[in-house]
Amino acid sequence: MHGHGDVVTIDLTHGSIKREPFPVNLAKKFIGGMGINDWLLWNHFLKVDPHIDPLSADNVLIAGLGPLGGTGFGLGSKMKFTYKSPVTGFFGDSTCGGNFGSQMRWSGIDHLVIKGRARKPAYLYIHDSGIEIRDAAHLWGSGTHETIKKLRAGEVPSRAGIVCIGQAGENGVRYACTVATEERAAGRTGSGCVAGSKNLKAIVASGSRGITVSDPEGAVGAARRIFEAIDADPLIFVFKKNGTFNMVDFYDAIGGNAYRNNQLSKVPDERIRFLTSDWYTANMKLRDLACSPGCTFGCDSSCRIKGSETELARRLAGPAGGSPEYLSIASFGMGCDIPDLAAVTHFHRRCNEYGMDFAEVGGIIPLLMELWQRGILTEEHTRKWFGEPLSLEWGNFDAVEKILHAIAFQENELGRICSGNTEKVAEALEKITDLPVTPYMVCGKGGNAFQEEVRSFPIWAVNAAVASRGCDHLKGLNIIDKGFRQDISTEWLGKPDAGVGYTPDLKGAAAALAENYAAAINCLGICIFRPATDPLCMPPSLFTDAYSALTGIPLTPPDLLLAGERACNLEKAFNSRIGLRRGDDRLCARWMDEPVTFEYGAGMKAGEYLDRLLDEYYERHGWDKRTSLQTRAKLDALGLSDVADVLEKEKATA
Repeated sequence: MHGHGDVVTIDLTHGSIKREPFPVNLAKKFIGGMGINDWLLWNHFLKVDPHIDPLSADNVLIAGLGPLGGTGFGLGSKMKFTYKSPVTGFFGDSTCGGNFGSQMRWSGIDHLVIKGRARKPAYLYIHDSGIEIRDAAHLWGSGTHETIKKLRAGEVPSRAGIVCIGQAGENGVRYACTVATEERAAGRTGSGCVAGSKNLKAIVASGSRGITVSDPEGAVGAARRIFEAIDADPLIFVFKKNGTFNMVDFYDAIGGNAYRNNQLSKVPDERIRFLTSDWYTANMKLRDLACSPGCTFGCDSSCRIKGSETELARRLAGPAGGSPEYLSIASFGMGCDIPDLAAVTHFHRRCNEYGMDFAEVGGIIPLLMELWQRGILTEEHTRKWFGEPLSLEWGNFDAVEKILHAIAFQENELGRICSGNTEKVAEALEKITDLPVTPYMVCGKGGNAFQEEVRSFPIWAVNAAVASRGCDHLKGLNIIDKGFRQDISTEWLGKPDAGVGYTPDLKGAAAALAENYAAAINCLGICIFRPATDPLCMPPSLFTDAYSALTGIPLTPPDLLLAGERACNLEKAFNSRIGLRRGDDRLCARWMDEPVTFEYGAGMKAGEYLDRLLDEYYERHGWDKRTSLQTRAKLDALGLSDVADVLEKEKATA
């Protein structure tokens, strides 16, 4: 069929490979990408106990790219990995750029379903003629960049797309990630840990078949309208200048940063200036890049630490490579109080080389430093862990370096403690110190870290409390709250209230709608940043026109939004089977009980509004407010009666 490729199931235990056509009957229902991944996960766990250990061979690693990914529509290509998360124990997924997904689609495959466990290290090689399971013994133990280098030294074509794991995934770090070529990472929720548990070192794709188009003339017209919308969007050009880097200044102005483990929501002026986009452009940036094929935004860049920028840079000078982004700056520059972009870039690359989520580390290491500040951790502890005294004071570059290495290689007790999420780390340290630690952790649902201020921005607080994959902003990404977008609020809700800053009004309902909309974009396989954040500049009709011309399957904007809502409900249903209820939609004590001190949002704390907004959020989704469970009526209305049957049988509906 036009615009869609096959679904391939690989059983690593038995070495079997099964290739099937894309389920055309589900194309309109779930589109592809995230939607089909979620459907494949749901069906896998109808045959497997959903309560299994995520590191069991019975877990599944699903890789998929939606139908607009790998095409010329100008919206990039974002690969989705889906599985049961070893970080939280419930639903997990993560997204990355790079060229792997496009190369996979160009070989005629949209989705991979990887089951079982290889007897010895292996990698998959996907090409036009088929799929091979190859030996990876010579790759095991290598970091991600070294793995890619070895594979491209004659084993696979130089243009091949590669995703792989580093030492963190091999050693069972729960938040290990998969890293793609061009320095992209599927960061959150542990895809690299799942791959490592399967002895799967890498997946390589090299395709030349391309993607057939049902209506070429219509596709050209749809692409032209998308390009015109991009050209007319003023924020696109802001975003093109170093991408998420631009959030550093903006968030500091509105009180959206998290300084020193979110003790403050603004970084001191004398420190923030060394972390800004302007400083980066003047001192380190080399050139603009796009993170994936088909992207016209190009918000990524390359940079080089020359050695002359700062005192630390003298130790870190080296070749050109990938640039940091907002969350790595938030984790190391703000969270650890190391206001030095050379150091942040080094740690960003180090985490990618180890194959380790710097966002989760960005909750753990700042927590350790705050515990040092408060005298809860002392030299007695660090001497025991590292064999010598090590200060965990704010800004200690060497401490961060040693902790990252200890985690990736599971070298000592601290490395092993820090291999779980932020909440697990806090609980373990509480037992060791016999002192309160959990009051200082910064995390949300599932214990996942998030190094941004959410108390002043209630939509983001709701996102952090409810996201299906644990504390997160991308599942419901929007700029209504932090962008003060009363126009989007009015378009979606008939009132401007959700776009009024530093108030909770209507923000539970807005969070639910943003979640459905972001899911719809993720079903298409394109970059979420502008399409999901500004539906007025880039309305859904742009994407449905492109999909219809590509596949020949008529799709309207309401159809697309329904597909996104179905995907959200599948993820919710997966978690309900495991036992998650309203009590699991929660935030840490710092966010709930400690008031913001910044002038904007001063005094706000999530404990004063979260329950009310959760009621609003569940009601907008059509879920039960008391339990958060789905209702039969809602699932039937979405065409998910088969899902309702399963949940009713397991007493997991309201």
